[in-house]
Amino acid sequence: MPVIPLPLRGVAHDCDGAVVAEFVIILLPLLLLLFGTLDVGLAVLAKTRISFAVEAAAKCGALNMAVCGSASAIAAYGASAAGLPGLDASGFAVTTVACGVNVTPAMALGSGACYPAG
Repeated sequence: MPVIPLPLRGVAHDCDGAVVAEFVIILLPLLLLLFGTLDVGLAVLAKTRISFAVEAAAKCGALNMAVCGSASAIAAYGASAAGLPGLDASGFAVTTVACGVNVTPAMALGSGACYPAG
C-alpha cells in the first residue's frame, strides 16, 4: 500500500531552527534573572556602605576628632565614608542622645548607630 504524502508532514518532522526558537523563548526569563540578581546585589551593596558610613560617622563624632567637630561635619564625614554618588551630608541626621552621638540615614533603611561619647 503506497504512502500518501500529507501537505504538512514534511514541516511537522522538520527540526531546523528549533534550537533558535527555544533560545528565544528562554532568553527573556534568563535576562530577567540575570539583571534582577545584579540589581539586588547593587542594592545590598549600597545598604551595606550606608550602614558602614553611619557607624563610622557616629564613631568620629563621639571621639570628637578634629574632622568631626560639628553635626554638619559629622554628616559630611558619613557621606564621604559611604562613597555613593548622589549621597551628600543631607542624607544623614546627627543628634546627641543619652547613648552618645546618634547618626541615622535620611532614607528608611532601618539602620542607625549610636556611639558612646568619651
